[in-house]
Amino acid sequence: MFRFTLMILSLVCSYSLADNNYSKEIEKFAESLVFDKYQETFEITGEQKLYIKAMPITDRVTFSKCLVPLQGHIVGDKIKSKTAVKVSCLDATPWDLYIRVKAQTLIPLIISSRPISKGEILSNKNIELIYKDKSRVRGSTFTNAQALRGVRLKRNISSKKSIRHKDICYVCEGDKVTITANKSGLIIKASGIALSDGNIGSTVRVENSRTQRIVVGTVYALKEVQVTF
Repeated sequence: MFRFTLMILSLVCSYSLADNNYSKEIEKFAESLVFDKYQETFEITGEQKLYIKAMPITDRVTFSKCLVPLQGHIVGDKIKSKTAVKVSCLDATPWDLYIRVKAQTLIPLIISSRPISKGEILSNKNIELIYKDKSRVRGSTFTNAQALRGVRLKRNISSKKSIRHKDICYVCEGDKVTITANKSGLIIKASGIALSDGNIGSTVRVENSRTQRIVVGTVYALKEVQVTF
């Protein structure tokens, strides 16, 4: 008996694989090891998804079907974007096989479903939800389409691009807005015109439509500004 090691995707390998289904079974076994280790190592929140996929075993390699349960462990005992897994058969014809398994945490991301021009209002017709590898998401983005419906775009965006905070305004210059003032528990509402752009939590200048007085308020909802005395 001799032990041999097969490296996935090895260009020098000259074997052929007879049983494709068994190859898939081995890949699933490697994926299960990474899945268990990933869950031990990282916390997955409710809105996230875990993507785990083994690189296919090339059909140019062959090995006997293992007559005992497969053994395996993660090389280095550490999860990487492409984790190496060693799968071993310890029957009378032992063999080892190294498989690379891709592991990604996917997060929800709102993107444009088509090119969107500056000034357009965001809706279900021009945005969509996808899941993307967390490590490839940059900047301040959105995970919920509901938060963007009715919001105006401040710049042109090409198709399939993420919508970022700096791309939109909940209150845009020139918008008719509702001014809410809270004074000693008394709530007063008035209409006004926004004199600057703002997003949730930021301050904007607004001109009261009736008095023409200019006030500074905090954006707290779509086209709504709160002023505190």
